[in-house]
Parts: sequence; structure tokens; C-alpha cells
Amino acid sequence: MTSTTTTTGNRRSALRVRLVAAAAIGAALTLTGAGQALAQPAPTTPQATSAATCQSFWPSQHLVCGEILDLYKSLGGPAGTLSYPQGSEAPAGDGVGTRQVFLGGTVYYSPATSAYIE
Repeated sequence: MTSTTTTTGNRRSALRVRLVAAAAIGAALTLTGAGQALAQPAPTTPQATSAATCQSFWPSQHLVCGEILDLYKSLGGPAGTLSYPQGSEAPAGDGVGTRQVFLGGTVYYSPATSAYIE
């Protein structure tokens, strides 16, 4: 009878460990996503303002919009070299364009140059 009690106790302990690990991973993913969303400033150009020209690619929560979306799709979207977006489109810092970071590179957009991989 002791071995049955021990086996049941071990199973419960293993299950508790798995549940705690899953909760920790879920919390880390939630915090990471929330931190990225808070850290990204809003785009300053009309490029990303129209929801009709934006698309998300699960499991990423970040939208890809406008000409950046067109370039991204032409390169194969998430299956292409850029892979998934790491953040939202944000001002490029030059006061003109915007930039969006993907796992496989960064895309810059301005009305003068259109979208291209940096």
C-alpha cells in the first residue's frame, strides 16, 4: 500500500511542477507581449493608420500594414526570410519614415522610397 501512495504522490508532484512551469511560461509570454506593446510608440505617418490595410500573422500580435505589408507578403510572409513581426510599425527616427522589425530583418518605409529591407 505504501508504493501506491508514493506513486500517487509522485504523480501529483509531477503534475504540480508541470502546472507551475506552464503558468510561468504563460506569464512570461504575457509580460513580454505587454512590454513590447508599451515600448512601441504609435506610428506618425498615415502608413499604419488604416485597419483595412493591416493584417496580423498568428501567433504574433503585431499588425503589418500598408506598403510594408505588401513587401512582407511578396517575400512570403511569415514563411519567408523575414519570418514574424517582433514589434509594431514605429517612427524611424528621421522624422519621415517608419520602421518595422521582423525576426529576419527590418523593413523601412517612407513615401519617397516605398518599403525596403534595411
